[in-house]
Amino acid sequence: MRIIAAFQKNEELSYTSHLDVQRTLQRAFRRAALPLAYSKGFNPHPKLSFATALATGYTSDGEWFEVELDRGMDPQAFLKTVNAALPDGMRIVTAFEADERMDTLSKLIRAARYELTVQIDAPVSKDALSDAVQAILQSNEVIVEKKTKSGIGPANIRPDILEASVTEHSDRIAILDVVGTLTAAGGLRAESFVRALFDRLHLNGSFTAHRTALYFEGSERLPRLP
Repeated sequence: MRIIAAFQKNEELSYTSHLDVQRTLQRAFRRAALPLAYSKGFNPHPKLSFATALATGYTSDGEWFEVELDRGMDPQAFLKTVNAALPDGMRIVTAFEADERMDTLSKLIRAARYELTVQIDAPVSKDALSDAVQAILQSNEVIVEKKTKSGIGPANIRPDILEASVTEHSDRIAILDVVGTLTAAGGLRAESFVRALFDRLHLNGSFTAHRTALYFEGSERLPRLP
């Protein structure tokens, strides 16, 4: 039996790495005495996988994963039992049994939505900030320095930007709603979009990122792009 589920990662665990999140879930599964299915070989491990990794320092409303059990279990009982064993800052918010024909989450994922809280070193009007965002959307190319397998070099991130807008604003702080592609092969990195925005404004600053949604294809039970 495969269970598909999503968990929140809140501020308390924002700097917990993806590997430690995986270990946290596995410990919770053991405390909850789940009937886990294990891999074969010399080092068996629970059959647990994620749609994608969340960058360290980010928070999220819904990080999707799948786990295989060696016998049936009600998804709501799974949710309740595992939540009782999870630490503060992490909570499963939904769970369901996967159809046998359903592909893995990593093959179905297509995009992600972020709420980016940007702190800018100098005052910027909302019009100027919105104009910079629109300039990015209207460009054919948005070149940033990006780490690749061959090292750090220029990369065009424009094809990966699906939506972007300013939702809240004060002189030095703004909240952006950004949607970008995300697949097993890669996608939009929030820091790359913020870097491109700062370059347009000829300013510097910092940001925090909260992933509000992951979007998929191939299943009506998973969130899909609006």
